[in-house]
Amino acid sequence: MSDLPAGHDAPIDGTDLALLAGVRDLFEHADPMPADLVEHVLFAVSLADLDVEVCRLTEMSGLVAAGARDDGGERSRTVTFDSDSLTIMVTLVPLDGDLVRLDGWLAPPAACRVELQTPTGSSVTTADGDGRFVLDRVPRGLAKLVIRRPPADSAARAREVVTPSIEL
Repeated sequence: MSDLPAGHDAPIDGTDLALLAGVRDLFEHADPMPADLVEHVLFAVSLADLDVEVCRLTEMSGLVAAGARDDGGERSRTVTFDSDSLTIMVTLVPLDGDLVRLDGWLAPPAACRVELQTPTGSSVTTADGDGRFVLDRVPRGLAKLVIRRPPADSAARAREVVTPSIEL
């Protein structure tokens, strides 16, 4: 004896389609898909090259030190990323309007190309020999860092380390 109801193998009819449309409408109203979801997903998975080392987010904390708050009472925060070969620590400091300043440090320290990629473009700077870099007046929003480290020798190509995307 079967536990399936009679008609379980019948083709979908107009009643079924109306019921499914109602369920879709319910979820579209109760939990709509963000308008920019597709853009964010494509941005998150778009790596120009698969030969990259991907960092993991290991720590995120707010700073309450003197001068760390802007007029809106917003705090600076520190974010740390780790991979097998590199640690990246960045401090995000709110600025006027919809901008932040990003101060970063690489360990082990090295002069590297640092690119901040966003869905609308990118900003590039260079870390100094101590691994320090600054990106000033960066718009808030989803972003990831791409660190291009110099090759170990002239025959090798530069190695890329990429962070997961975070909200600035």
